[in-house]
Amino acid sequence: MSVLKLQRPRKAVYERGTVACRKCAAPLHVNKLKALADEFSLHCRKCGDRGIYLKRDLNIEALPERRRKPRQ
Repeated sequence: MSVLKLQRPRKAVYERGTVACRKCAAPLHVNKLKALADEFSLHCRKCGDRGIYLKRDLNIEALPERRRKPRQ
């Protein structure tokens, strides 16, 4: 006789990278992490500065899925 374990479905999450602006320290978000080069340039919306950042400086955040209907 086999016992069936009920598992809770995992909550859907998406990942984004965050780096701080070098001038005003505002958080800058990057959504497409796989398509990102080792060095990349971002424009800060708060102070208008454009800086060059490294991929290894990113902090990865796992956030809950924003869709009403999750992907299948």
